[in-house]
Amino acid sequence: MQNENAQQFIFSAYANTVSAVLQQPAKAFLSDAPSAAIPTIGGLSSHSKDNTSLMIESHEVLRTGRVSASVMAEQRGNNFLTLATSTVEALNILDVVTADAVVSRIVSVFPADGNRPEGCDSDDHKAMFHLARSRFENLKIDGRPVGCEPNPTFANEDGFFIKECVVHHDWLFGRNCREFKIPHFGTVHVGQVDSYGGKVILTMLRVELGCPVVGRVSVCDASTNGADG
Repeated sequence: MQNENAQQFIFSAYANTVSAVLQQPAKAFLSDAPSAAIPTIGGLSSHSKDNTSLMIESHEVLRTGRVSASVMAEQRGNNFLTLATSTVEALNILDVVTADAVVSRIVSVFPADGNRPEGCDSDDHKAMFHLARSRFENLKIDGRPVGCEPNPTFANEDGFFIKECVVHHDWLFGRNCREFKIPHFGTVHVGQVDSYGGKVILTMLRVELGCPVVGRVSVCDASTNGADG
């Protein structure tokens, strides 16, 4: 007979390929791009699509090739393992931001025995997070190739801990690859890492469109979390 009082691990993760919300010159949403999420008990969810596009009348604001989102969560050995991956190929935003591929990948490893891993402080979330292999392939902004040096905090294959009760904003890459202001286009934010409440969110590209098209675009969001409840 199952023990109803047994402690349950609560999984939480999602992956989103590409999103867009436009205000001008007309209100428009990208509503058919794949995303994936899992229930609290874990499992596997995966969705993909060959092409996406967002048009305002005859004007193409955004297009991609194949995009895919997948999330997996299970107990594996002595750990609860969660993986969220989002991939966008052949990205083009108004012919200003382009990339052959964008990949957002987060792994979290939470000890099944509830003990704090080595190196985990008393106010740290117990999960070890990994962002390795999140990357751009041939990213260009305003026609110029962008080379991004990894932030040592996130390039470490051993992973990192976060403060569970602290809202924190960081960047996947070094200072030369975080924010690009493009006249008559907008601002491109690259490799944004947000953490709060035990959750890590990686947004590979967030574009604040300014003029003449006004709106927001995000590319390759992924998040993992987990707690023994």
